[in-house]
Amino acid sequence: MRARIHDGAGPPAVQPLQHIDRSILPWLDLRGAEGDQPCIVALHGSFGEPRDWKLVTARLGGQASFHAVALAPLAQCAVLDMPHAAAMVARTVRSIRAQRPRAPLVLAGYSFGGRLAAAATAALAPDALVLVSARVHPLPPMQAIERQRTDAAHAAALARDGMQAFMRSWHERSMFAGLVARGISGTVAASRVANTPSWIRILRELSPGRSLAAPDLARATRCAFIAGKDDTVYVAEGERLRSLRVGRHLEVTTADAGDGHPTTHALLVEAPAAVAQVLDYACAP
Repeated sequence: MRARIHDGAGPPAVQPLQHIDRSILPWLDLRGAEGDQPCIVALHGSFGEPRDWKLVTARLGGQASFHAVALAPLAQCAVLDMPHAAAMVARTVRSIRAQRPRAPLVLAGYSFGGRLAAAATAALAPDALVLVSARVHPLPPMQAIERQRTDAAHAAALARDGMQAFMRSWHERSMFAGLVARGISGTVAASRVANTPSWIRILRELSPGRSLAAPDLARATRCAFIAGKDDTVYVAEGERLRSLRVGRHLEVTTADAGDGHPTTHALLVEAPAAVAQVLDYACAP
């Protein structure tokens, strides 16, 4: 059974009614395809939602279906850690692909969603993995402990101040300079505010400081990484991944939106055309 939802921007999207099967996550079908055309399954970032991929989807040149998964419902898991979250993502991807099981799978993830995509790669063995502004390898022990403390403090601030106030402070970080410069770091949608309790739990329990195992990226036939040219930490992460991905090539792209503003962490809205170009590359035979 499916339910139609509409956000007022373009035609209605289709989303499963997940009260029927809570072992998988809900998703939006942002673009359809037939036969053996590629199937893109995309995971958004922290505090995000599936519609965050719409600007990217609109700029795709190739023929591929596009399915954006909602991650806030991960908070419903009785046990919430990276292995359980990755398993839920893998079940969801298999459900999405059920009607076109022979279509090449392109698994994409932005930031937090990139960590999940990388963690699910071993189970799914996608034809291509696309990481957008994502750090996927474990932190050194002392950094991991500090990151757990930082994320616990963020969760407390989110619980205390609410999503609107929290996001205003979140976007003051230098990694979102491009978002602020373009004047697109404004009011948070009501749908994100409603997910506040879920993101509080996800912040605490899926902190990168708690991830101990390195993902097996070599299970992806090809792998691509993209970061904003001014997002220096993530540009360095792409080069680090390229050096660590033994036996498999990894294509690293540094994006420049070309509009005179910094291109930093929020690439889905800062440079959607660049992200779409990488996805088109990943879909190519």
